[in-house]
Amino acid sequence: MGAFPGMLFAKTGQQQNKATPGFKADVEMEFTLRDAYVSVIKGGRKTKVQKYDAKLLKGPKNTLVELKGNYLGPILNYIKGQKVRIYYKNKMSEPSIIHWHGLHVPQHSDGHPMYTLAPGQSYVYEFEVMNNAGTSFYHSHSHNLTAEQVYFGLAGLIAVTGDEEQKLDIPRGEYDLPFVIQDRTFNKQNQFQYLRGMHGKMVGFLGDTILVNGLPNVMFPVKSRAYRFRAVNGSNSRIYKLGWDDGTPITAIGTDAHLLEKPETRPYFMLAPGERIDLWLDFSGRSVGSELVLYSLPYAGAIPPKMEEQRLGKKSSGSMGMGGGMGMGMMGGMGGGLGQGDKFPIASFKVTEKVSDSPALPKKFISVSIESNNS
Repeated sequence: MGAFPGMLFAKTGQQQNKATPGFKADVEMEFTLRDAYVSVIKGGRKTKVQKYDAKLLKGPKNTLVELKGNYLGPILNYIKGQKVRIYYKNKMSEPSIIHWHGLHVPQHSDGHPMYTLAPGQSYVYEFEVMNNAGTSFYHSHSHNLTAEQVYFGLAGLIAVTGDEEQKLDIPRGEYDLPFVIQDRTFNKQNQFQYLRGMHGKMVGFLGDTILVNGLPNVMFPVKSRAYRFRAVNGSNSRIYKLGWDDGTPITAIGTDAHLLEKPETRPYFMLAPGERIDLWLDFSGRSVGSELVLYSLPYAGAIPPKMEEQRLGKKSSGSMGMGGGMGMGMMGGMGGGLGQGDKFPIASFKVTEKVSDSPALPKKFISVSIESNNS
């Protein structure tokens, strides 16, 4: 299922349930996995989710940043070179393990399915942050449960910084924001609906409601200056084509756990499941009260032509003209009204304050060198 497929069978490995005495951690945290109820749809019944709770035991205060009012795990802010220890406990009724998607870590701390914890078990992660500055992603990684557990909430964002990034004049603090995009389907009781059958496992599941940072219909109040938005495609199967409603070009400064050598400006950017892109969104020169909407723009070729005709209710040679009434809003799947490649809004941005302290977009971010291998 995109970035979160069903896993091949793996035997349970030797679990690390004690801290290593010689590992001197700069950062220590407790991570607890549990079932919870949160308000996703305002004014309605709370939604049952699976949730990561975290507590900082040692390290900088901003290592853990909670996204209040939703089901996503906390943002993890790391510095290159830090040594990290995480005490992880599964208090849920299902087996689970965490994978640090994009981080360079040892096998025993990578969250391989063979290290999956049964309910009530504990695990100790230990690793040094080896990555350069960029955006990564953590999520459940259990055999045959990855996609479903991610869908029900077990995911979060990782932001890594380092000396090279600190030398750059780029948005930080309140101007460096998470942007986790997901699609979900709700029933009438505001509960997540998930397609568990073989069809969904084979071709993927698309939701009919778009969430940003765990909430629907998100509007960001912004100042008339530049921001860094760390966009993560946290959907199970949906591919997004990110672009502005008014056709303004969009700029990327990083992708998949690292900064780019130089900024790249395009009419749009494609974002597949599990993929990350750091966007430079500049609202300078826009008047107070003006709004922009970030869309997933339409695109073709996501599904075979005959299947697309069936989804749209058209007849084709050799087909029965099944029609869209079956809710085939995906790659042949059953996801509802938003098809793969359809156009829809993701989030809006409203300028609420005029300022003049915006940084200019750097012409270069990092030096990229490729070492030759003559062996």
